[in-house]
Amino acid sequence: MIRLFSRVWIFIIFLSCANKQQTTPALIKKTDTEILKVESSLKRQQLQQTPVINSVSVVAVGDIMLGNHTTQYIRNHGAEYPFSATSSILRSGDITMGNLEGPFVTSGTPFDKKFTFKVPPDLASSLPFAGFDVMTLANNHILDYGIDGLTETIAVLDSLNIAHCGAGLDEHAASEPAILERNGLRIAVFGYSMTFPDEFWATKKSEGTCFPYQRILARTIPHYDSTCDIVVANFHWGRELKNVPRDYQKQMAHKAIDLGADLIIGHHPHVLQGMEIYKNRLIAYSLGNFAFASYSRRATESVILKAYLTKDGLLFARVIPINVNNYEIEFQPTPLSGEKANQVISHLNDYSASLDSGIAFDNSGFVWGNLLTCFDSSALIDSSKFSATKGKTFFRK
Repeated sequence: MIRLFSRVWIFIIFLSCANKQQTTPALIKKTDTEILKVESSLKRQQLQQTPVINSVSVVAVGDIMLGNHTTQYIRNHGAEYPFSATSSILRSGDITMGNLEGPFVTSGTPFDKKFTFKVPPDLASSLPFAGFDVMTLANNHILDYGIDGLTETIAVLDSLNIAHCGAGLDEHAASEPAILERNGLRIAVFGYSMTFPDEFWATKKSEGTCFPYQRILARTIPHYDSTCDIVVANFHWGRELKNVPRDYQKQMAHKAIDLGADLIIGHHPHVLQGMEIYKNRLIAYSLGNFAFASYSRRATESVILKAYLTKDGLLFARVIPINVNNYEIEFQPTPLSGEKANQVISHLNDYSASLDSGIAFDNSGFVWGNLLTCFDSSALIDSSKFSATKGKTFFRK
């Protein structure tokens, strides 16, 4: 009951400060639709007025691979097919990003390994329809068709005005971030791959993905932390089909934050892993699959993450549970509701509980960062009902 009362008051304060109007009784009962209106209210304030909170919303999803089985569905139903059920959510972010798990390439010789992916370049038109602004290329498949596949993928993304990071023609190019500007803020987005084959890792003289060597992290993240307002780091890491991050993932995430990163997004396991807040920076160790062209009985549930960030880190975030079981949704990720959505949030909370700074999402998928510190709210709420310490959630289960 305290959590519900607290959450209602947070949004009352939020709208009162943003709109400078008296809050109406209609805000007392929150539905998902009303919560989305709150998010829209913040965006309107950023677009139309001097914002009370200068923030950026980042929408992030898991692995995207549009080849293989998905190709025929797109041919039959159109380029928008994979993202039709989620495009309204994807487009709601100031910045929307994902992990591009297969190169856009017409031909070439595949690398000698068990699984190689190739996506017809014309299918890339589905990405701008969905609202993607930036793709990370730092993964173990982007060089499945060598340098030709990488260069063709980069050319395709450039032609669609989609930024990219995490791979390039040499180590320096691969280690540079994509830079975007939103709401008066500069955002740097990095991509790093810690997955094999190591032949895919860029060197000073050869193309590839960016492995996060200490010398690279120390050179790049602090520099862009000082020249940009927000730094996002994507990592391709971990063990496939495991819901618990390995120790090196936690160490690397914390190191990146210590150097200046404000949000950590993980990919590669194809399933959800837990999330934590460290120094008021959100770490999502794995977002699982998103639009991924394979059948799996184990990779069936995922989330879309929407995080509101300021220069001081996390304001608040929400996860939207989705069904990615291709036996059911036929390569079109679909939002879940009711008990099925609650079950995904419950699983995510279980995975997060084992982490040192693990967090608990409420039934609507929300978790809180330093929202309260943005307001002089002592006259409006009883502070004893909240934990306003940075790096902790406000409302505990």
